[in-house]
Amino acid sequence: MAAPVAVKGTIFVVKNWKQITIGVVFSLILMAGLLAGIQSSQQKPSVNNTSPIGTANVPPHIAQWKGLVLEYTTKYGIPEYTDILLAIIYQELGSSQTLDIMQSSESAGLPPNAIQDPVMSVNLGVQHFKSVLEQGQKDGVDFATIVQSYNFGSGYLNYVASHGGKHSIELAQAFSLSQSGKLGWSCSDWRAPYCYGDFTYEQKVMANLMPSGMAVGGGDVSPLGEQVFNEIISEAQKYVGWPYVWGGANPNTGFDCSGFIQWTFAQAGIKLSRTAQEQYDESSKISPAEARPGDFVFYTNTYETDKYITHIGIYMGNGKMFDSNSSGIGIHNIKIPYWQSHLVGFGRVIH
Repeated sequence: MAAPVAVKGTIFVVKNWKQITIGVVFSLILMAGLLAGIQSSQQKPSVNNTSPIGTANVPPHIAQWKGLVLEYTTKYGIPEYTDILLAIIYQELGSSQTLDIMQSSESAGLPPNAIQDPVMSVNLGVQHFKSVLEQGQKDGVDFATIVQSYNFGSGYLNYVASHGGKHSIELAQAFSLSQSGKLGWSCSDWRAPYCYGDFTYEQKVMANLMPSGMAVGGGDVSPLGEQVFNEIISEAQKYVGWPYVWGGANPNTGFDCSGFIQWTFAQAGIKLSRTAQEQYDESSKISPAEARPGDFVFYTNTYETDKYITHIGIYMGNGKMFDSNSSGIGIHNIKIPYWQSHLVGFGRVIH
């Protein structure tokens, strides 16, 4: 006869003690496994996806893909490049509604935008980036070459490796012309529709990043304030890759250095004088230690003139400036010997 068991005032008849024993043991094992899993997940270190290049400065319709991109950068062992890939997506996608968000169709041998699954697009795109990243590191080229190669393909890695190892607009343009010739395309003008790739691609992608160590807001920008600074940079980003134009001061003519500053600040409601010398004169001078993103950085003797100040850029933090110079409009490194040899100092306009 089965033994009666009381549970919360109710009497049950247990017909098989063996079944009960097995069930209890199984439950205990399952609970122990769950507890171990929870403990393991709590102790497991988080994925390090801190970007060595910068933080993506992209609009919400691009930022929404960060979780998906991080999933695949983690899968392929490069989570620290998540932000650079978001910057690439912004350059590839713009305001387009296609779901081939990393424009992976052609690299997969398919017609443009044939892929309409963002998961597949990101999976292939991350693999492509990892491929050029590893090959570029093996070839000893700089990171700018690797970014440009996402657009040009791995052939550009070999090209730059055999021409000094450092990307430049001149090298990228020469490669584009060379590849266009091999394909029988007419490319006498870089705006021609059949030029190979976009030789300003790297500059455009890097303009979608805020340099590492520069967190916008919280006192990290100049007294312009976060909103005004973002408005200035948002306008500036529209012209990345445009050539320097002497005397240019608006999108219809192009920009020289001070014209670029005057125009971008004006779009945020700040009126500045026209020339670099005048912009220097009307700014408060600050030390390098005081300089914050949104301040000015000034240079002298970059060309022959009777003016003391001959060049100006928007300081971006971390040794970078956003400016229009002979290499075009973009974010440039102020720590290179040329800029260091012509540096005057920093200034600030308080709005």
